[in-house]
Amino acid sequence: MTDFEQSIVSGLQDAMKRLQADLRKELKAQGHYLTGKLNDSIEYDIRVEGDFVRAEMEIEDYGLSMEFGIKPQNIPYSPGSGTGGTSQYIQGLISFWNKRGVTGKEGIRAAFATAAKHKREGMPTRSSYAFSTTGARTGFATTVLERDLELIGRILEEKTGATLEILLVPQLGIIEPIRISI
Repeated sequence: MTDFEQSIVSGLQDAMKRLQADLRKELKAQGHYLTGKLNDSIEYDIRVEGDFVRAEMEIEDYGLSMEFGIKPQNIPYSPGSGTGGTSQYIQGLISFWNKRGVTGKEGIRAAFATAAKHKREGMPTRSSYAFSTTGARTGFATTVLERDLELIGRILEEKTGATLEILLVPQLGIIEPIRISI
């Protein structure tokens, strides 16, 4: 690895570490913290692949629900379906309530009440905003990227002399690969 490639890797390590910490903080601030599993799943990897240096951030799949929310029609619950709470969705809600100290029949009732509310309002629900210190319950990654973009660019520029270009396609919710201009 050349000195320049090493400086890019070093700059990306600093930038990704900052991004990781800020993503974790924003998730907590938006009220998305119970066991810490989602926070702990935010990991990054930096690889040199030929002429490219690739930095990727990963998170558990359900982090997408925290980023974009879920529309009511996409909630996997059909009242009166007769499955008796055996779906993974209902089991997850029962587990959620159990971890909050609501167990037994009360936990099951709370899970079904939550599922019914999700089916009406989607996720996040209106009442869930009470758990957020930022006033937001979705968009944690977008918020952090928009807030930290200049800082990340400065970190990379200081380490490498290169400038950072990130292409955002907000109407599609897609973040294009980052390009570094030398």
